[in-house]
Amino acid sequence: MSRKSRYFGEGLYGLSQASEPNELFEAWAIMNNSNDTTGIFSLDNYHKSGYPSGIKKLIESENSHIIPYFSTDKLYFIENDLIKEMIMNGSSDTTFKVDYSIMLDTNYASYIDNFVTNNGWSTMTNEVFQSIDILIRGGHHYDYLFYMIENYKNSFKLEGEEDESIRKDKRAKLYKNLVSLELFKSIDQKQYLESGTLSYTISETEAFILADQIFNGTFNASSIEEIMGIFKNIHQCMTLLLIGILISKFENKAGVPKKIDNLFKFINDELGIYYEREFIVAHQYFLNSKNVNMLNKINKGMNTEKLFRQIENIAWDFSVPRIMEYFLKRGGEGRFFIPFFLTNDFNLRQLLSLFKVKGVIFDKIGDLFIPLPIFNTSDYFKEHKCNIEMYFTDDIKQKREAVYQKNLKENFSIIKEKFEMLVHILK
Repeated sequence: MSRKSRYFGEGLYGLSQASEPNELFEAWAIMNNSNDTTGIFSLDNYHKSGYPSGIKKLIESENSHIIPYFSTDKLYFIENDLIKEMIMNGSSDTTFKVDYSIMLDTNYASYIDNFVTNNGWSTMTNEVFQSIDILIRGGHHYDYLFYMIENYKNSFKLEGEEDESIRKDKRAKLYKNLVSLELFKSIDQKQYLESGTLSYTISETEAFILADQIFNGTFNASSIEEIMGIFKNIHQCMTLLLIGILISKFENKAGVPKKIDNLFKFINDELGIYYEREFIVAHQYFLNSKNVNMLNKINKGMNTEKLFRQIENIAWDFSVPRIMEYFLKRGGEGRFFIPFFLTNDFNLRQLLSLFKVKGVIFDKIGDLFIPLPIFNTSDYFKEHKCNIEMYFTDDIKQKREAVYQKNLKENFSIIKEKFEMLVHILK
C-alpha cells in the first residue's frame, strides 16, 4: 500500500468516526484531497440542518413516503475551496446554495396522473394523497428522472418482444404521465392553499408541448444511448448480483459465513465488482429473510419468465441509491445537491434502511464515490464472524476488475447463464 493510499485510508476512517466539524477537518487534512474532491457528512454534534425548509418534518412524519439519502439532516459540507473561504470570512458566516430534488418512482408518476385526470382515486391510499398534498403545499422540488430511467427499457428497448404495439402502448402511457406531471407542476399553489381547489397556470395544450420537449429532448437525443447506458450497467450489475445472492441462499443449507464466502466467490468470478451496501443487504437476508422482504417474493417452483421479471424489478429497487448517488455527484443548481426519493413501497423503504449513509466523499470529475455508513463495515463483518479481508488483496481486486470489464464488453451475457443455474436450483 502506498503512503498516499495509507493516508487516504486513515483519513477515511477519521471521516467515518467524526461527530463534529473539527474532527472532520482533521481527517480531511490527513487525506491531502485534491480541489476536485467533495465531502458531505452528517455529524451527531452539529446542529444546523442541511435540508430545505419543511423536508425534515415530512421525513419524520408517521408512514412518510419520502426517503432521505443521508441518515440525518445535520449535514456538513467540505471541500478545499470552501475551507479557504471559511478561513477568509473568519467569524462571519460562509453561505452557499444547496439544491435538492425528490425523485418520483413509477407508482407515484401514475398516482399523479390519476390525481390530475381525476381517475383511479380508489387505488390511492390516504398516505399517497397526503404526500401529493405535501408536494403542492410545500412547493417542493421534485423530478421524474428515475421514472424515465426505469421505464426507458420497457418503452423503447423491450428485448424479445415481437409485438411493437406493446412498446407503443408503453410509450403512450409514459407520455401521458409526463403531460400530467407537467400539469401537476403548474398547480396554482396560492389558490390550493386558500380554497383547496385545483387550477393550473398552464393549459393542457401547453402541458403537451412541454411533455413533447421532455420526451423528444430525452428519448430522441443523440446521447440517449450513452446516458441510459450508465443506468443500464447499474441495473445489469444489480440483476447479476441478485442472481448470485439467490444462488448462495438456495444452493445449500450452509451457515451464513459460508453463504457469504460463496457470494464473494460469485462476485470475484462472475460479477467483477464489490458493492458494499448490497453485500450488507445480502448478509442481512442470509441472517433472516424477513430483513429483506422484497426478496421473499422469490420462491422455489416459480414460473421461469415470472422469476426473471421479478428479479429485474427488484434490481431496479436495488439501483435506487446508486441512481441517487449519480445525481448527487452530478449536482444541481446549487454548490451541493441532496437527493430524496418518494415511494409508497414499504419493502423498498425497508431495503434502504439497512445501509444508512453517514456521509459521502467523491470527486466531481473523476470516478471516486465512497458512501460511508453509520457503522464500520469491517467491525460489522468481524462481529458476524465473516472473514472478508482476504478478498481485498491487490491481486484479487485486479482480477475482479478484469471480470467486470469482460462483462461490460460482452453486455453481461453471463446473466442468462447464471439465471439458468438459478432456475435449476429453484426447481
